Amino acid sequence: MGIVAAVFLILSFVFGPSGSPPGFGDSAAEVQAFVSDNHGEIQAATAFQFGAIVAFVWFLGSVFYRLRPAEPVARVSAAALAGGVLLAVGGLIGSAGGAAANYHVATLDANSVLALWDLSLFGYLFFIVGFTVLAGATGALGIRAKAVPDLVCFYSVIVAIYAFVVGVVGTFSESGAFSPSDGVLGLIAFLGFVVWLLAMGLTLVREPRAAATPASPAPGTAA
Repeated sequence: MGIVAAVFLILSFVFGPSGSPPGFGDSAAEVQAFVSDNHGEIQAATAFQFGAIVAFVWFLGSVFYRLRPAEPVARVSAAALAGGVLLAVGGLIGSAGGAAANYHVATLDANSVLALWDLSLFGYLFFIVGFTVLAGATGALGIRAKAVPDLVCFYSVIVAIYAFVVGVVGTFSESGAFSPSDGVLGLIAFLGFVVWLLAMGLTLVREPRAAATPASPAPGTAA
């Protein structure tokens, strides 16, 4: 299901709005025109995002199933689960805000469309909060208990740090590379999430539960 979620997200990007999205510096009329010009594309993206959220939430149970046995008490694995829920909520808000702006673009005034569009942008910004926790917890259990392969562990740590920096700086950025509206670094964080889904999905297809580490023989007993 992680692989399915990644495919849906890729399709939402491919069939979604074309051209550069409006930034925070664009007027309400320009945002309304962008949404109106991409009405069908935004509908398609919303449909694929719906499927991606369903698949991701289902996949989240498998991630927890993989991480939970790596620790005697569910602390970091529970944090990963909570991060995944926050990620899904952020994505849901982002998708719902954009869909509402799109479905009512012809009847709402430009400022209302702008408000809904900005809500969708901040929903996607705060989806990074959940991804940071989810990937960070996965990497932490990979380091501590070999819950995931070394390559997935290393990537999870790196992408969690990157997403955290982009998210924090993005809250202060109305324009430029870090901007949640049209900044390229946020897009890279999104692509990083897609790659993480594929990596974890392939890992869990091959081995749903991490191999148990053989217990060391007690002192004085034969191996």
